[in-house]
Amino acid sequence: MDVGKKKELYSLHSLLGFLAMGKTGGNPPVSAVLTNGKGDVLEKAHTKEFGGNHAERELFSLFAKKHSQSQTGPIPIHSDSILSVSLEPCTHFGKTPPCRDLVLEYQPKELLVGWKDPNPLITSGDWSTYQKKGIQVRLDPVLANTSLPYLQGFLKRMKTGSPWVWIKVATSKEGNYTSSDYQKERVSGEDSDLYLQMLRGKFDAVAVGPNTTKVDEPSLHFRITDSMIEKAGILNRVTDLIPFFDAASHLFSALSQWGKESVATHQLEEEKYQPYRVFVLDTKTLPSESFWKKQEELTERYGKKLCLFFLLNNENGVGVQNGLPDQIKFKIETLSLHPVFPIKKTDGNLFLQTLGKIGINTVLCEAGSFFPNFLEKELIEEDCILEIRNLEKSIPDGIPFLYHNEPIHSEFSVGSNSIFIRKQKRRI
Repeated sequence: MDVGKKKELYSLHSLLGFLAMGKTGGNPPVSAVLTNGKGDVLEKAHTKEFGGNHAERELFSLFAKKHSQSQTGPIPIHSDSILSVSLEPCTHFGKTPPCRDLVLEYQPKELLVGWKDPNPLITSGDWSTYQKKGIQVRLDPVLANTSLPYLQGFLKRMKTGSPWVWIKVATSKEGNYTSSDYQKERVSGEDSDLYLQMLRGKFDAVAVGPNTTKVDEPSLHFRITDSMIEKAGILNRVTDLIPFFDAASHLFSALSQWGKESVATHQLEEEKYQPYRVFVLDTKTLPSESFWKKQEELTERYGKKLCLFFLLNNENGVGVQNGLPDQIKFKIETLSLHPVFPIKKTDGNLFLQTLGKIGINTVLCEAGSFFPNFLEKELIEEDCILEIRNLEKSIPDGIPFLYHNEPIHSEFSVGSNSIFIRKQKRRI
């Protein structure tokens, strides 16, 4: 396979991973491509929505349909064929049979793997069964780099029990996220809306704190409007070089590459890209009736209970001990498949572990002051701080974002917005 074909292969894996991310639930968003020895694509696929086919099973299903509508059993493939998958084929029975067995049936000449699977249910690295069938297996570091932005959440959850965390905030040119009196106002420019909505669609969950829930009454659902498309600026990468295995920077690069190109697909499959809507409540600042009505309408629209609620137990005893009003308890039951989770302001790890147990691989925390403080001790090197700084918006006497001076790993721009991907400094 020549260099040009290899570039096309990795680019295709990137697009497939991008399309899969955000709609596979607890399953990893895997990409799979079958080529002949020259690099010509014979078939391609990605993991379907949760409960559906894994990438390999979807690929061979499409391959079989394309080559025979009547023949049963495996369709012979090219003797020089290469199957490349971003994550090692599964070896266990889950909602579908093992993908390893399917690969053994079709017998490609070579199997290229991006990442080994850290799932304890998988017999990772046991490739002797492939070799006995004459299938060569090797890890591909470029494929690993290409697919890391989409698999980072799954890899982290399997290793730590917690999802990949992004803390996102919009700031003024001074680095302030709100005025000193917490006046409700728009901070980011409209030319970034399309990309930020597309980013939301890539995450399994979007979370907000008590004050944002009360003041903004956010919907948190993924949507793309005609206005967003019309006003979208051009997303450019400012940073020349990005660290090889920096998943956050590479995900934003993928957003700049595939965002506009895949708008129609995301609009058609809007309901499949809906994230969990996570709200942290405080009994002292409970949201109004309009907030609950908005969430009820979204639940009815998508036919899924995608809300999750956490309740703060405050130091003065107000909170979990006193419980929620009965009418709010009833509303929560109509919006969520889970009970209200009690937490304290020091329970950042419990919050993340709870999301992990639900199968959430990635969480986007819409930040004011709550999440930067709540999760400050829980962030690790792989996690990301995303600041959208509007250089045309001034809040001179505002409240600065907690991380507005943290190191910048990469920078992007769109319209009036500078987009900084920051990493938290190590605290001693």
